[in-house]
Amino acid sequence: MRRTILSAGLALLALAPAAHAQQGGAANDPLEVMLLRTSASTRCADGCAVRGSPYSAERLTETVKVLADGNRIVQRTTEKLYRDSDGRTRIESEWKGKPLVQIQDTVAGMSYRLYPDTKTGYRMAIALPAPTGEAGATATVSEAPAPGAAKVAEHLAPALNVDAAGIVAQSRSLGTKQIEGVTATGTHATVTIPAGANGNVKPMINTTEIWMARDLWIMLEMRMSNPFMGDSVMRVQNLSRLEPPTALFSIPADYTVREIVRR
Repeated sequence: MRRTILSAGLALLALAPAAHAQQGGAANDPLEVMLLRTSASTRCADGCAVRGSPYSAERLTETVKVLADGNRIVQRTTEKLYRDSDGRTRIESEWKGKPLVQIQDTVAGMSYRLYPDTKTGYRMAIALPAPTGEAGATATVSEAPAPGAAKVAEHLAPALNVDAAGIVAQSRSLGTKQIEGVTATGTHATVTIPAGANGNVKPMINTTEIWMARDLWIMLEMRMSNPFMGDSVMRVQNLSRLEPPTALFSIPADYTVREIVRR
């Protein structure tokens, strides 16, 4: 679960400027297939459904990158998040300027990318659970660890085209604080890419601050500073712990959804 949450957070901040696929997803767009395959490939040991902890909220992300000439690129996104008591999730966002709905239906074993403007979408079967006896069969709130620097380094290394073995990673606890009325546990991680690892003359320092809600198993806040991506802040607001409407996790009858076969 830790790997899944951290990967999702890093992907969120790295890809936040992007938005909707081709018009209605009429053909199998390679990027669409890749994104759907990623969301459908989580094995149980890495990220099981979190059951019994429903919520809804908004997730705001802002990325600021300062160019060499002093120019600033500022990008903001807003998403709506939902999870029901059965562990099904829904994310409402945009993809290339048009509405996008992503549903992870762990009950039916399907992952969906839906386009409300054209009432079309894609679906793919979620990867089979881990073999019996492998840890993580059911996520519980007491199992929610705070991601450490080593895990941040593991996920940054491929993106920066460097060897993870040469990265110096450190992390420290930030204790707890209240966010949106719930207790969050904080971790600060520093990842240093040594000089010469990727043609860089000086060491490159990446910092990540993550605040996790252990009793909800969600990331409430994340701050990242990265030489390539700039500074990013993600935070959750308007958090409600009421059960979301069941209809949010169902596919409307008038949608045309194409299935992508797993390979």
